[in-house]
Amino acid sequence: MIRSYLVSLLFVLFALLSTGCSEKNYFSPKKVDGTIAYDGKLPAKIVEIGYHSATLENGEVITEKGLLSYHLPKGYRYITQSGNLVVAAGDCRPNILFNIETNSSETIDLGRPLVAGLLMPESNMLAFLIEGNSYGLYNYKEKRIVAKYRSDTALTADIRIASPMLLDQLLLIPTLDGKVVILNKHNGAKIREIIVGKGEVFNNIIFLNVIGNRLVAATPHRIISVSPKLMDAQVMEISDVLFIKDGIYILSKDGTIYHCDTDLKILKSQKFPFAHFVGAISGEFIYLIEKEGYVIATTPDLSSHKIFELPEKIDGWFFATKDRLYYDRYYFKLHR
Repeated sequence: MIRSYLVSLLFVLFALLSTGCSEKNYFSPKKVDGTIAYDGKLPAKIVEIGYHSATLENGEVITEKGLLSYHLPKGYRYITQSGNLVVAAGDCRPNILFNIETNSSETIDLGRPLVAGLLMPESNMLAFLIEGNSYGLYNYKEKRIVAKYRSDTALTADIRIASPMLLDQLLLIPTLDGKVVILNKHNGAKIREIIVGKGEVFNNIIFLNVIGNRLVAATPHRIISVSPKLMDAQVMEISDVLFIKDGIYILSKDGTIYHCDTDLKILKSQKFPFAHFVGAISGEFIYLIEKEGYVIATTPDLSSHKIFELPEKIDGWFFATKDRLYYDRYYFKLHR
């Protein structure tokens, strides 16, 4: 599915580029403060990326915990994990529940490939989102669908498809058409829908988190912050969203980083002309990864920054965790 979305993305980009002859501009800093060398090499190159994971060509997986010790069956990509159980999906292959201890798998019959999921702790339930924009609950012990709903058809999606998450007794499922659906986590009964964005293309949820008493969610075109009494929003073209302590950082597609509070009030912004952000990691500084092969290290208050050059441009799969960036088959570790 990810490959089909990329084909759709390339088609749209080609169509846009074909409509005019304007010159393409690239980020080119006047001053570079240093260079960055990769710290090591992965056992295989990255072939798929997800919201919280990257899958390597040899079946190994990278998550926030780093490089994991098992290999998925050939042709599968990581969806979610709980304990020894991993849910994986593949193009033109059945979804599977893979046991990393026994190296065995069983089929999860949902009709179409998974694009996001959550193995719910202390239960036999999988919260799922599949191609075609259907979602619900599946009991993998009883091998039955407990609840299933279908949202509006989404013809295209950004590859950053947010995963379902739990909030007390509630299950939050981000859809491919810009909604967050709230279900009862036990029986899948629908409680509420929150519309985040209404874009015609690439309108899936790319960020979902609960910050204090606020639910924050974003599509590539809009971000919202919802409290029990109020909803705030910002409309902009979004590359990524980063949450640090009590601050939300929005990376926009025009090369601007915005520092906001949890109500999405913009506290400060800094623009880097023509920058194309592909990700960010945080430490003492916020490290913005730029497609032309630069790392912009900015202070959290955006008052100052330094720019470092990577060994190469970011032209392929890129994945960032809290303290590392992975590109192709190399990685750089943030030295705190």
